[in-house]
Amino acid sequence: MEGQSKWNVRITPRQFWTVPFQYSLLVTSVLSAKLLHLYSHIKSLSPILFILYLPTFLALDVAIALTFWLLVHITAHRRGWILLALARSAIFLVLLGASSVQIAFYLETGSEIKWGAAGNFVSDPAAMRLLLSGGFYAFLVSVVIVVIAFFASQVLYDGTFALLSGLTGAFTNHRLQPRKTPKQLLDDDSDTERGTCVDSTSSQEDCLDSPGQNIDRTSFESETLLLKDRSNWTGRYSKWISRTMFIIPFTIVLFLLYVRPRTFPYAHMSASLPLTLRDIWGVYSEGLCQTGDPREFGVFPLPELISSEFWEQPSGRHIGWMPTANMSLIIEPGKSRPPIPSWLPEEKIHGFDRWYDDGQAADLFHVPENNRERIDRGYKEGVSYDPMKDPVRITNLDQDLLLPIKEALALRKIAIKHVVIIHLESTRKDVFPFKKDSHLHSLVMKSHTSNDSIDAVNRELSKLTINAEQLTGEASGFRPAEVGGLVPKSSTWRELSKEKGGINVVGAFTGSTMTFKSMVGSHCGAQPLPVDFTVEARGHIYQPCIPDILKLFNHNKKSQRKESRGTTGKDFDSKPWKSVFVQSITDQYDYQDELNEHMGFSEVIVKSTIDNPASKYFPPTEKESNYFGYPETQVKDYMRDLFLDAEKNNERLFLSHFTSSTHHPWKTPEAAGETFDFLKRRGWRSEHELNRYLNTIRYGDRWIGQVMDMIEEVGVAQETLVVMIGDHGMAFEEDSSKHSTFENGHISNIRVPLLFYHPSLPRIQLGINVTSLSIIPTILDLLTSTSSLNTQDTEIASNLIQQYEGQSLARPYKVKKNGRQAWIVSVLNAGGAILSVSSAAVPHRLILPVCKAEVYRFTSTTRDPNELHPIEEYSISALAARVAKEFDDEAANWVTNAEKIGKWWVVEQRRRWKFTGASLQDDRTAEELRGAGAIKTEHWWNT
Repeated sequence: MEGQSKWNVRITPRQFWTVPFQYSLLVTSVLSAKLLHLYSHIKSLSPILFILYLPTFLALDVAIALTFWLLVHITAHRRGWILLALARSAIFLVLLGASSVQIAFYLETGSEIKWGAAGNFVSDPAAMRLLLSGGFYAFLVSVVIVVIAFFASQVLYDGTFALLSGLTGAFTNHRLQPRKTPKQLLDDDSDTERGTCVDSTSSQEDCLDSPGQNIDRTSFESETLLLKDRSNWTGRYSKWISRTMFIIPFTIVLFLLYVRPRTFPYAHMSASLPLTLRDIWGVYSEGLCQTGDPREFGVFPLPELISSEFWEQPSGRHIGWMPTANMSLIIEPGKSRPPIPSWLPEEKIHGFDRWYDDGQAADLFHVPENNRERIDRGYKEGVSYDPMKDPVRITNLDQDLLLPIKEALALRKIAIKHVVIIHLESTRKDVFPFKKDSHLHSLVMKSHTSNDSIDAVNRELSKLTINAEQLTGEASGFRPAEVGGLVPKSSTWRELSKEKGGINVVGAFTGSTMTFKSMVGSHCGAQPLPVDFTVEARGHIYQPCIPDILKLFNHNKKSQRKESRGTTGKDFDSKPWKSVFVQSITDQYDYQDELNEHMGFSEVIVKSTIDNPASKYFPPTEKESNYFGYPETQVKDYMRDLFLDAEKNNERLFLSHFTSSTHHPWKTPEAAGETFDFLKRRGWRSEHELNRYLNTIRYGDRWIGQVMDMIEEVGVAQETLVVMIGDHGMAFEEDSSKHSTFENGHISNIRVPLLFYHPSLPRIQLGINVTSLSIIPTILDLLTSTSSLNTQDTEIASNLIQQYEGQSLARPYKVKKNGRQAWIVSVLNAGGAILSVSSAAVPHRLILPVCKAEVYRFTSTTRDPNELHPIEEYSISALAARVAKEFDDEAANWVTNAEKIGKWWVVEQRRRWKFTGASLQDDRTAEELRGAGAIKTEHWWNT
């Protein structure tokens, strides 16, 4: 009978649904999903780094567990109790369901679920069927989680209680008192009568005063007095030992969080439920962002603009324009490769891949090996870029040269023997040159109050960018007296009249706020891939880069007669070209060394050259100025030798130079002398980042002057075309609430200088929105128009220029044609999440999230040129409605079309680049991300 009564004990729902079990269920649900998350990334780091930073990966989960502890102990009365119970039940169900689905999805597919794609599943019947097909497995997982939570409930609860009790006891005079266990509740239902201290943070004295405590208080107090003196000394040190046991681990975790690399996958590995569920309410375009063949998404969204009535037939060198709404409709097996043109040899030339082997499978370096066969099937035939079928391409090559250029060519010989591109790191347009009474000038002036301070800073600002002012022909607005007696070195380029100097663009936009992605535009005439980091370096660049074009010119040279130094005109047009890339910093960051090789440079001079004991100018005369390398002055002698050697060897030089001192942390090299406080410091505040930036801008301007002087000193200034382009800008706290370039579409990050300088070209100021896509067409146009190429190369260049998307800035720019606009799409750092969509035809701009939850942002450069009052909404429809209200219906319609163009552009770029991987770094494996967004290192401790 005794045994039978034991088996007849019934556990009521109240006894099952205890506080410890509720707590255990929440923690087990979150912890099981987190352990799976860490397991899926276990190979993303070396074992020692994984173990070292494991506490930081779990720190958020500890905080969440403590939050759950509070949740299950919150009490309420009357109606509040019902609402509290409903809220708790919803949280339990959501977390249990999310954890079960996440685990089941991984077991079924081998990859982690993307909660941002949940909205797509709801709207896609096929996706819903796929999701529901795994419902049974998710249910089984949920049962397992519940069972584990039940058996682990008391251990987990008691462990957390002991931790919190020790924590409160160590830092206060109170200590948590224990709750009765389920077994105690079964043995005695009169827990209230027993008067235990349940779930309270009570002192020992409070607990003794509780009802039902049959303890002789007088006896207790007497005993306490006898032990008081003995315990005071022991208790004091015991408490400090207890505190140390908590302080040391907490300090270690804080230190590890501080030193932990900011690169992927460290922060991603810390992500936990329920915080990851926030992505459900974000903007997430699954088809645009994930691994796979996106061709079915590629229908052009504005088909009425490309109907056959607008088609243009080929005529002469004009290749025509006959696009279709869906590129896949015109791709036939084995016929995707365009015919090899007459100006291209049968022998394969590097960079002209789309004419030679576009029908081959795509390079799938970015796809995990176990997925390559599946992805490769979608790209066996390949999809080439064809300007004749590009629905957004607008050409101006049917226009005559700009009148000032045409007149100058009729009056005098203009020779272009060498070409130099200077890529200006983090250089925004409003500092090239810096202008008085500009918005940036007013921001600087706000930090000063006294007239003496204002006069002093204006004197320094007037000298900030004197070389940029001379080169662009734009007046700074400062009075000559404010220059402070600065007399520049006498030289031809500094004394050039304002009527000469070349083409200056006031309003250029960067193609990307990632440096090397923007270089793809300036050096290859190709638009960047909307994917995190410079994966372009390892893929299929769909356009020939400048070094490739020059190699094609060299291939067709039949004779290379030696001629005397300093020849001009037709004397050098048959000489071979040499392409060299020069910078004073490392090329090991974000695949840059691979990108330089991929672009076709025959020689590179970088930090490793400066550090090489065998180098001509070793050792360097200055120490490293930032975490990338040396000041620019350390490559000046190398650059001079390049020009001297080119003249000596009867070669033509294409020199690409990248500056770096204007990069974060904006540390002015010591050799430049003392810095100046352009922005006044306020009390205890540290130096303004904008102030450090302006000091490096001043240094960069002086460096540009040295380069121009050097070109003149070697005697080639009159026959050298110098192109200057900012890779991107930089937003500071004075500009916007969001700083830096990371996923920040503020105009100060987008608008950059663009200049084509030649002392014999007339000065032309272009106030149009253009990008670096115009650099190659403009260079080729100027080379042919000035007769700086021989007959054969002129024929090649005249045909090749037709293949690029950008327009020539030597001819009238077409901002629109037959209803089509000259769209400008820029990718924001790190590349895959957010776009900036604008147009040369209108002053509007849309910040468009495509792979991450962010706001839609609309601005107008006419009404709000500094973007102080953007319109922001969390859906495109809401944004269009506000724009219609605050602007007009035409602007609202532009917003809708801009979103369509932006999303189409993402898929189009993935197709052109033959990229089938994931857009975001969080969705890629460690193998795919090795070296991305970081400096290559040989050892893990260099991370």
